[in-house]
Amino acid sequence: MDGTVKLQPIHPLWMRISHWLNAFAVLILIASGWRIYDASPLFGFTFPAALTLGGWLGGALQWHFAAMWLLVANGIVYLAMN
Repeated sequence: MDGTVKLQPIHPLWMRISHWLNAFAVLILIASGWRIYDASPLFGFTFPAALTLGGWLGGALQWHFAAMWLLVANGIVYLAMN
């Protein structure tokens, strides 16, 4: 032993990428969900427009569904790789 420590990643690269894709998709779901919430006249509270995604109800729903499919595809890849 020469006293050097070889660092080895705990998780493989594909798993770290999968994790960050999930984090990105969840942020999109949160921001678009806030815009969907703002579109309802039932509630008096609204989120600031700068924190929401989509611009209007239709756009927010499109972002929301796109993020949902990203999560589904990423989950399938995760299950296939494990």
